[in-house]
Amino acid sequence: MNSASGVLVVDIGTESVRSALVDETGRVLALEGASPLFSSPSPGWAEQSPVEWWDLTCHTIRSLLHAHPGFQVLALGVGAQMHAVIPLNKRGEVLMDRVPIWCDKRSEDICRKVRERVPPEEQVKRAANLLLPAWTGPKMRWIRENQPEVYRQTDVFLAAKDYVNFRFTGERFTDHSEASGSFLYSWEKHSWDTDLMELFGLEQKKLPPIASSADVIGTVIPEVGEDLGITAATPVICGAGDMLCLLLGGGMTRHGSSCDVTGTAADVSVFSPQPLLTQRLMNLHHAVEGWISFGILDSGGGSMKWLRDTLFLQGEHKRSYADIDRIAAQVPAGSEGLHFFPYLMGERLLGSSLARGSFFGILPGHDRRHFARSVMEGVCFDLKMSLDEIEKLYQGDIREMSIIGGGANSDLWCQIKADVYEKEMYTLSEAEGGIVGAALLAFSALEGETVADIASGWLKEEKRFIPALNTRKAYRRQYHLFCEFHRIFQDAYRLYGEQE
Repeated sequence: MNSASGVLVVDIGTESVRSALVDETGRVLALEGASPLFSSPSPGWAEQSPVEWWDLTCHTIRSLLHAHPGFQVLALGVGAQMHAVIPLNKRGEVLMDRVPIWCDKRSEDICRKVRERVPPEEQVKRAANLLLPAWTGPKMRWIRENQPEVYRQTDVFLAAKDYVNFRFTGERFTDHSEASGSFLYSWEKHSWDTDLMELFGLEQKKLPPIASSADVIGTVIPEVGEDLGITAATPVICGAGDMLCLLLGGGMTRHGSSCDVTGTAADVSVFSPQPLLTQRLMNLHHAVEGWISFGILDSGGGSMKWLRDTLFLQGEHKRSYADIDRIAAQVPAGSEGLHFFPYLMGERLLGSSLARGSFFGILPGHDRRHFARSVMEGVCFDLKMSLDEIEKLYQGDIREMSIIGGGANSDLWCQIKADVYEKEMYTLSEAEGGIVGAALLAFSALEGETVADIASGWLKEEKRFIPALNTRKAYRRQYHLFCEFHRIFQDAYRLYGEQE
């Protein structure tokens, strides 16, 4: 391959649509982005326009290739936000102007009715997960109940990634990562589950075939290639959900690898041959063979953003996160008894959706420094509860974890993670993990090498954080109290919710 060649990656998130050029060494050479609109017309609704995703994809690709006219695109790979539901008719037209995306909760009543019929242990046994409104199956059922004409005309339901692939190729596929997030997928058979589809009154003919994430599903349509400046014969890779691409780019390419992701939300996960079946974790099929079992906190980095926006203002300006790190570092481990419970967006699995963010144990001597450090520690304590569940069920030792996402930029937070988890933690030199993950899948398809083998040459460790022995006693005590208070607070959250 010459130096002006590589893969074109499209990354569709909630806040941005981005296109990037990645060479055979895993370097992100160039990147263009644009912002789609977000709509919430009713409480609990979250919508975006698939046509706008496509328009912005085309716009960013044109800008990218115009700025790099000699670049040879060898393949096209897409990673995108998961759990959107896009109904297409036989002509390939989108039947809704805006579609429900990952955080849409309008199907909660549907989920509640199904939960009344299927107990939690049976949900996990059949789908490897508890039933939540995030999954695409309940969203499809909502469309059937509330927009029956749309459902009748639907030829196929696609996810965001799969819709963009369709616009590139005319082919209608999904992959195992998206299928496993539907509550319509048999984790044992690796296929659509007819019993689960019957549970929601859905027809399998409206679901796409499932391909592997590194499969070539087609080539770029001539008119699309001409419009964008891409050769019509360019192969398009099936790709995976953005979370799984991010984890590939974060080093989770071999069984036993583990990762801490701290963006707006935060999660801890392990790459396992089989899903870890428990009501306290979630499971998604990875972009390669195997499963990601994880616990998630909806307000991870979001808690730090709240802290900065409320307690660290200088006039109209916000203090930088680096400034907050320096201030928080002045406080000893354990924040001198101050606890933070990071539930600004409630909880998913370990507690109540009615949970609220709170500080506990405030004393006269506590100031902004303590509040800052306790927010970092509280996020870690919550994630450690999930990590404890992972280690209880996973057949193997987890001795180290990668750290990716915005939280990886804070050396203090990385060290707190190492100390609380009692694991060696390390960051990677390439920050664009999701784009790198999609590129790994594309190069794997092109070259016939495994993703793990390619990643071993691409992914470079940046920094390593070793657990400090002098903080262990303080953090073990603080974590024990965090778990006890978390248990006690569940009644308070219930009472709080009843008065809303």
